[in-house]
Amino acid sequence: MVTDDACVPPLTVYGGAANTMSQMLFDKHCPETDAACCVWNPHAVQSLCTGMLTAVVVSMCCSVACGQPTYRGLPVGTTSKQEVITSLGLSPIRTGNADDLRYPVAGSDSLTDRLYFHADKLALVTAASGDDRYPNRQAIEDIFGRPEAQVLFQTQQYLDYTEQGLKFICATDGTTTGIVSFAPQKRRVPAGGPNVSIDLRRRQPHARPNVHNTCLIKVGTAERSIAPTEFDNLLPQGSDVDLDLAEELLARVVVFERNGRKIVFAGLDVFGLGPWDVDRLRTSLATKGFANVIVAMSHTHANVDTIGFYGYYPEQYAQHILAQTEAAVLAANANLKSVQRLQTGTTEMPLAGGRVIDLIRNGRDPGLVDPTVSILQAIGSDGVSLVNVINLACHPEVIRLERARSLSPDFVGTLCREVTARLGGQTVFLNGALGGMLTPDTRFRTNEAATTMGSALAEFVVTAAQQAVPCQSDILSIETQSIELPVTGESVALFLENAPRPIEMHNGRIRTDMNVIWIGEAQFITVPGELLPDIGFEIMQAMSGRLRSIVSLANGELGYLVPNFDFREDGYEERTGPGREAGEIVRRTGLKLATQSPRNP
Repeated sequence: MVTDDACVPPLTVYGGAANTMSQMLFDKHCPETDAACCVWNPHAVQSLCTGMLTAVVVSMCCSVACGQPTYRGLPVGTTSKQEVITSLGLSPIRTGNADDLRYPVAGSDSLTDRLYFHADKLALVTAASGDDRYPNRQAIEDIFGRPEAQVLFQTQQYLDYTEQGLKFICATDGTTTGIVSFAPQKRRVPAGGPNVSIDLRRRQPHARPNVHNTCLIKVGTAERSIAPTEFDNLLPQGSDVDLDLAEELLARVVVFERNGRKIVFAGLDVFGLGPWDVDRLRTSLATKGFANVIVAMSHTHANVDTIGFYGYYPEQYAQHILAQTEAAVLAANANLKSVQRLQTGTTEMPLAGGRVIDLIRNGRDPGLVDPTVSILQAIGSDGVSLVNVINLACHPEVIRLERARSLSPDFVGTLCREVTARLGGQTVFLNGALGGMLTPDTRFRTNEAATTMGSALAEFVVTAAQQAVPCQSDILSIETQSIELPVTGESVALFLENAPRPIEMHNGRIRTDMNVIWIGEAQFITVPGELLPDIGFEIMQAMSGRLRSIVSLANGELGYLVPNFDFREDGYEERTGPGREAGEIVRRTGLKLATQSPRNP
């Protein structure tokens, strides 16, 4: 069993008779129980790496034909953990997991190589150490030919050689900065498909219409606590676990207004909200003049399950969240201020080692990480930021709630606080294409580790702000596309059949929507679930904004949205998403929205 702590859902504790639907899910997908605290966790044995590492073991037959990658002379896939320690020595880097071995990179105070094990065998290495065989992209291509797939970022490149059991990160000058090694597998990205080559390098955007010497947009902001006022109803009756509040949970809201049109972003420190609650909030706000509301859920795993996906729906707490969020929207609208200018900035986190070391990694497809950190700022008449809308992609799951027993926004809380302290204004966090599976790379899973991660991410946001460029447009535009997603994913289908509130289905399809939003030269596309990076990159490539952001878990949390070409029938993400067709529908809709021109009212 892989013992990585990543991707842990909100705490679900059962005292007495278990909910039938939840117990079925539990029995089928998670046969192990933590008897000490009567907590079962459907993700505990469905680690982020499980899909990847299981495939590694299964694909060992490929290694004879394709060659077996090595790390410091140790074959990946067959070397035991003890053999690694005998060869390399005990790791000098402390971690919270005995199977999380990290070795320092020679000559660096911050870079590390991370080793992963499955069934006591070295299954995966994400290394920032150099290798004389692969000094640069040219040498790599001389050996293996063109990559099976590539993603070109602004300052670095991702090269996929899955059939060779290798992936590489290269700088723009071609220098290799990261090597991911595993047992060779079947090619992941089909030859000739659109994902073979993704180019996300930003060029000068096309001039936008409706440019004014004076910005006509106004901005209002507010935040309200959405922490529970009492803790008795957060867990099923009879549970003997006591929860408390480690850090404030917030609804962070911004209202953009131009000539009567209003667009609202409400960033919530929640695991998620059910479609009935999202609809209730949006309907209520629509009656008060807010027709364009984006409920953006951070997906913190250190808050309870406010969807009821894992069996218990804390209705009283969910309604408190809705009421506080609506109050924040009304307060923000009552505080509209003139904007001197809009500005956007982006920066990239380094992917040395195929991950953002100690911050973010991909547990499903190692190396495939979106390094982009973006910020949209509205600057007031005094030259100080009124709002900082920030976007990056990662699951807020540093903290395991069944261990910490304390509610928290995870890294998002520190991130937003420190950005506000450094830049002024209200900070609103929008999560990106975090699915499948962008997760923290932290060495420990504690509140302190979440704080450290939030501080480190805030530094990247501040760097993006320092590089911000004024927008040449004050457009405020939104276009909405209704979609219907067939629900065939095992866990999601079972949940919807037994949901806490009736959900209207149409021939086995659930109705939701996606949006394209323009605020100046910042372009956002919203997605009602956890979009995998492959689809996110393809949509972003088609977008023309100076700032291009995917907003996941926006107006819906329907689970993982997986690309057709990488759909794995027994994969964790596949079971906990709407199904094979849903990812393709979202992809096509996103590509359509990406090319729509913005329109002012």
